[in-house]
Amino acid sequence: MKEIDVSGIGKINFKILNPGGNKTALVHGIDYSSKQKSIINNSIMEKFPDVEQVGFISDKETRLEMAGGEFCLNASRCAIYEYSKNGNVVKLKVSGMDKTIIGKTIGKNEVELMIDISKDRNKLMKRQDKYWSINIDGILIVVVNDAKEYINKLKQDESKAKQEIKQLMMEEFNTKEKAIGMMFLENEPNGIKINPVVWVKDIDTTFYETACGSGSLGTAIYNYYINGEDSINIIQPSGYRINIRLNTSGQTINSAQIRGIVEEK
Repeated sequence: MKEIDVSGIGKINFKILNPGGNKTALVHGIDYSSKQKSIINNSIMEKFPDVEQVGFISDKETRLEMAGGEFCLNASRCAIYEYSKNGNVVKLKVSGMDKTIIGKTIGKNEVELMIDISKDRNKLMKRQDKYWSINIDGILIVVVNDAKEYINKLKQDESKAKQEIKQLMMEEFNTKEKAIGMMFLENEPNGIKINPVVWVKDIDTTFYETACGSGSLGTAIYNYYINGEDSINIIQPSGYRINIRLNTSGQTINSAQIRGIVEEK
């Protein structure tokens, strides 16, 4: 457990977890205002620059709230890891989503969760020019298949590229969700690799993330409708893999099973 003294708020206890990249700080306690969460988020990221997101977990119930109020799948896996170290099944409530996530820790550091989707193609995915948008509650995922131009820009000048991509999100994708993530895809022999750039509106953070669980789910949904595959390994920029299996009925996706490692840092 780590501790940080935040001016005007007090001492904050938290843990840093690594869900295959996309390091996540989990603060113990959720009784903070939106402004306080933003301040805590910024304080932790300033002191620990490898942390890409901050979530808050309740000590009274199995609940996760992100600093920006968005839904985050990797942070959800981290929360389940914290609540389920003895392997018990956890029913997790999460920000940005009304539905409950069910999950458990398997062995030492693998977390598996099941998320209810219950939507057909018309409600889940639509095409906009060369982009495909996938509507997951709490975050809009935009998939870009022909993505070499964007990937090259990110590798050449990440800061400039992130600002350009954020501007694109603001101008092209109108959504009520708290966050937008663009997934720039690379096809590899053993799976699809994602290059995720995620903008969280309320706390105004834009990260070229080392892993993205929600983006992996969005990519798996895209891949199912385009290629007919209901199970896939999504390769993260960190090199880790997240396995996703979709439970489908024709054009309807009923639920998704997501599995990957979570490590303590």
